[in-house]
Amino acid sequence: MTDISIYRLFRLRSLTSSMRHFSSHWLGCAENYMALRGEREASSSVLIGLFQKLWSQGRLLLAISVGWTILWMPEADR
Repeated sequence: MTDISIYRLFRLRSLTSSMRHFSSHWLGCAENYMALRGEREASSSVLIGLFQKLWSQGRLLLAISVGWTILWMPEADR
């Protein structure tokens, strides 16, 4: 699962309304972070932060999806 599909998952669950909101609120990055990444996955450090945020909020299924992405991330994207 790439961060784009993670974004879509958040959007389907009505947890975000835009990539700008997703980047700033959920990823803790600048609003244009996702736009600048293009088709590349978010960095592992950003995804680890998202995983920790989701886990602490009790959103375990979403955290597992993010964790899966981190574990199977191509080495070049880490």
